[in-house]
Amino acid sequence: MPLEFSFRGSFFDLTDFFHRLKRFVRVANERVLVRGRLMTVDSFTFTSGDSFPQLTAEVKATVYLAPKAEGAVAGATPQGPSPVAPAQPAAAQPASSPTPAAATATP
Repeated sequence: MPLEFSFRGSFFDLTDFFHRLKRFVRVANERVLVRGRLMTVDSFTFTSGDSFPQLTAEVKATVYLAPKAEGAVAGATPQGPSPVAPAQPAAAQPASSPTPAAATATP
């Protein structure tokens, strides 16, 4: 789900906010830990107004959602998906089949 939002605050307030946002997802001991929403920040722009040190941050992001019925893991397991049985070949047809009878139509 795409999002666009803006924040106004001091440089240090915005720095703290983005630091907390970054910590929604982190890696510890080769494991991905997710707290809150999984989000990709697509772009951000900082502008300063007349009252420095106040800044405005414009952010475009994508938030990932899962349907409630699937839950957080949608049935996934650490072992991965179950093996799929190989496809069965179609029934063999004879090498030569009889020629179908010709159809005739009378106008």
